[in-house]
Amino acid sequence: MKTALKIVGGIIGALVAAVAIFYIGWLSPPSADAVCDNVERVAKQELKDQTGVEAKDATKELRDDCMQRASKEPEFGRAIWVKRLRCMRDAPDMNGLKACDDIKAL
Repeated sequence: MKTALKIVGGIIGALVAAVAIFYIGWLSPPSADAVCDNVERVAKQELKDQTGVEAKDATKELRDDCMQRASKEPEFGRAIWVKRLRCMRDAPDMNGLKACDDIKAL
């Protein structure tokens, strides 16, 4: 009987560990600051490439909107939201940011 309880306890412990690893590894979003820093950098670079002018305060509204959206967790679809945030954090240019909007499912 004690052996069976140890086996069941081991299985339950392994399942709890697997769920914790899944949550931490795949469902924890990047920080809103990291995401918005990259979005702001890409937007400034795009503006500089198009107009040849350095943007200093032009992206304040963009950053505020980004922080609001990146900080608010969705009620449903957390995995897709996290995948979009990671895409936005890692996007090298404006085309990369636009591609993040097309993410629908895992």
